[in-house]
Order: sequence, then C-alpha cells, then structure tokens
Amino acid sequence: MWTRDSEASDRFDEIIKYYADTHGIDWVYIKRQIMVESEGNPYAVSTQGALGLMQFMPVTWREWGEGNPHDPEANIRAGIKYMAFLVSKFDEIPDATERYKFALASFNAGRHNINACLEYARRATGAPANYDAWVAAGRPPGSWQTWQVASQFLHLVTGHFSKITLNYVSKIVGDG
Repeated sequence: MWTRDSEASDRFDEIIKYYADTHGIDWVYIKRQIMVESEGNPYAVSTQGALGLMQFMPVTWREWGEGNPHDPEANIRAGIKYMAFLVSKFDEIPDATERYKFALASFNAGRHNINACLEYARRATGAPANYDAWVAAGRPPGSWQTWQVASQFLHLVTGHFSKITLNYVSKIVGDG
C-alpha cells in the first residue's frame, strides 16, 4: 500500500536511475518531477484525468506508454522517454539545464505553447521570431535562450495558467 513517508518516495529510485541513465536524463530531476506530479503515488489520478507517478494524460499515455499507467516502472519508463524526447526538441537552447527547463515547461503546458513563448521571446530580444528564420540567420545566440527571459512571455500564450508552469519548473529545477 502506498504511503507518504520518505521510504515510499525513495522506493522507485533504482527504476528512475536505470531509465534516466539509459536516456541521459538527470535522475534527480525525474524524482522531483514525480514528487511534484503525484507525490510519489503510483495510483494518483488528477482532477483532469492524468494518471500515475508522472501524471500522463490518457492521450499522451497512448502515444508514449505501454501497459498500465499505474504500473510504476511502466510510468517511469514512459515519462523518462517522453522527457528525453522533449529535451531533444529544444536544440536551439545551448545550455543543458536551460534546455531541460523548456522541456519541463512543455511537459506541463504543452510543447506548442512553449514554442509560441519562444517566438515572443525571440521577437522581443531582436532575434527572428520564427525558428526557421532564426536558423536561416545563422542561429544567432540571445538572452531568449534562457528560461528566465523566455518565461516572461508565457502569460501571453497561456494566460493565468502560466503561473502554474512557472511554479512547476521552479519546484523541479529551481530558478537559477
């Protein structure tokens, strides 16, 4: 039976470490994400219908998961695989920790929303707003490539829900 003690929160560490290592993801971030998402409860179901340790929405589970979303190993495996995919989608962010922040924000708010946020940030800092135009311009670096700068534009995309995503990223990776 699941309980909220420290032993329960540590019981999935070996599974997390294994799959995180397999995908080149920091296992500590995944553990924090699990604690933020479900408090380590593999049977968690959110009010929105998200399931398991990493709180997969059913449609996302169908794409990334295998078997029962309440099976801890299956949920962790799918969650880490999905996070590795999201990290890979932000190659324009050169710093690995910053890239992970964008991936976390995408996990929480949707990748399309974070891409839109990046367009606002690029435009506001003088870079070409469109990703393809930025690449064509030679991929010039800019302050928009940090979560601290780009996240200031999230409210333009997700409205008041931006606070949820900002808090989410901060709880897992921190502000710095």
